[in-house]
Amino acid sequence: MKKILYGALKAWLAVLLVSCGGNDAGGDSVDARPFAPPGFGRAGSLIHGLLGIVVDANTGAPVVGATVAAGSLTTTTDSAGNFTMPTIPNGTSVVSFTLAAYAPQSRTIQVSPTIETSLIVQMVPNGATTPPTFDPTAPTTLTVTGSTARVDINGGLRDVNGNPPPGTSVNAVVTPIGPSLDAYLLPGEFVVTQAAGGNAPFETFGAVDVRITDSAGNPLSGAFAAPASIRIPVDTRFGGALPASVALMRFDPVTGLWIEDGTATLQGVAPSQFYGGAISRIATWTAGRVYTPSNITVCVNDTANAPVGGARVYSDGIDYSGGGTAWTNAAGVAVVPMKRGGQAVISANSPRSSNSATISAGQSAADFTLTPCLIMPTAGMTIRLTWGSSPSDLDSHLKGPNNVHLSYQNRGSLTAAPFAGLDVDDTSSFGPEVITITRLTQGVHEYFVHN
Repeated sequence: MKKILYGALKAWLAVLLVSCGGNDAGGDSVDARPFAPPGFGRAGSLIHGLLGIVVDANTGAPVVGATVAAGSLTTTTDSAGNFTMPTIPNGTSVVSFTLAAYAPQSRTIQVSPTIETSLIVQMVPNGATTPPTFDPTAPTTLTVTGSTARVDINGGLRDVNGNPPPGTSVNAVVTPIGPSLDAYLLPGEFVVTQAAGGNAPFETFGAVDVRITDSAGNPLSGAFAAPASIRIPVDTRFGGALPASVALMRFDPVTGLWIEDGTATLQGVAPSQFYGGAISRIATWTAGRVYTPSNITVCVNDTANAPVGGARVYSDGIDYSGGGTAWTNAAGVAVVPMKRGGQAVISANSPRSSNSATISAGQSAADFTLTPCLIMPTAGMTIRLTWGSSPSDLDSHLKGPNNVHLSYQNRGSLTAAPFAGLDVDDTSSFGPEVITITRLTQGVHEYFVHN
């Protein structure tokens, strides 16, 4: 068995490690915050605000210098990708993440007065767009190297005030976003405001971010004077027959919601299929479909079996690309949506990551109560593996002190030795596979993936 990450795999492998810290006794180390910058949040102190880390979705490298904004509050990520916002007010906030080299990101969070709120944010690098500059008054076709993503503009660009941009050229970036690898590469929380009214959860079949700036670098986000057209490459965990048409949805970074704005039809031949349709303005666009949700009641406890309030609980589709988010109350209970009749992984975080549980298609056929409670460790680590459609099965392994070897053959335990377990074992492409460690034993821990 080769203890390496196979560089030759056609699948793109993403291993995300979160919630590090702690020691053999289960207590915090000197600085056990999940993403604590030097001097921040030492043991014995709590920050009732927001902290987190921003990483490159392709490489996992820290994203340095990204602007993090919530209302009038702003900060930037440091050399390790960390950020803190300790004065963010309690309650709901839409937090945006922007940097010129990446597609913008956004999360809606619920800040609690009793617990730190944390985020791990992945940003997608810009697509290689041709042409990078063009005449805003002339018809132009924007393409992306290595992708079927495309935007056809019929001139008539406008700024947010409805005015034509100054100068004779503008700059363009078109970036495909592949939700099959990780649904949360899309901004927002998978809630759309429907054309007929009301908000609803949805699944995505692919997304494209479109950004155009004037010659001075100012973003253009107004409505097109003449409709443009877009091609969104199909990228989804959904394994059934693709729908012939779906809704076009654009992201509103102010509200954190998606807005239904048009229809897209399935075109092309697999594996180069795309959804095409007319778009009204410059924005991040997705081809999506509203679904009937099942509401999953989830409780979150710490290792002493006490409820954890203010934790973010989220679903992550296994056989569809989509998710849902909710926050635990003082009793440690949240109700999180997922696609009815689908399969999903349920997890929680804030400030650490809990173990994960899988909801099957049979369980999600109606509203469902998950038992037992998810466990939020005071120290430990979570390792989450995702990949593409091929190969269908990758296996996560963890070796540790005292002859510990976790795999699908020996899934371990979170509440007894070795205080580590394989929560989710995926055998049908994409992942995730999740290993949770609630108590780090002194010594070397080795994680590897077997193809």
